[in-house]
Amino acid sequence: MALIFGSPKRPVADKDDNRNDQRLTLAKEMYMAGKMKIVTTENVPGRDIQSAFGLIVCRSYVFDNAFYGLMAQAVDVNADAIVGYRESVSFHPEGDKYYSCYGTAVRMKKLK
Repeated sequence: MALIFGSPKRPVADKDDNRNDQRLTLAKEMYMAGKMKIVTTENVPGRDIQSAFGLIVCRSYVFDNAFYGLMAQAVDVNADAIVGYRESVSFHPEGDKYYSCYGTAVRMKKLK
């Protein structure tokens, strides 16, 4: 019998891609410590934006990889917040979920 629609299911090992990545671990630690702000609004309440680095996007079959990968990208450009955060999920015909997290990486002005 031939497969007509879709592609062969990818190996389960792909779901663990980047799991041990130090960038994701650092990003998670920063987020949990409150050093990286993520908001769905266009600004962080009580703070002014110093500079914007632009839209950043991270996608993965594992939500944590997409979410913390987004933060790792923000850290890579020296941002300390993500504004306008959004996420979406797509469904693969085989039943897998594909997560997309995105927002604008910004640097906040120092508090006086």
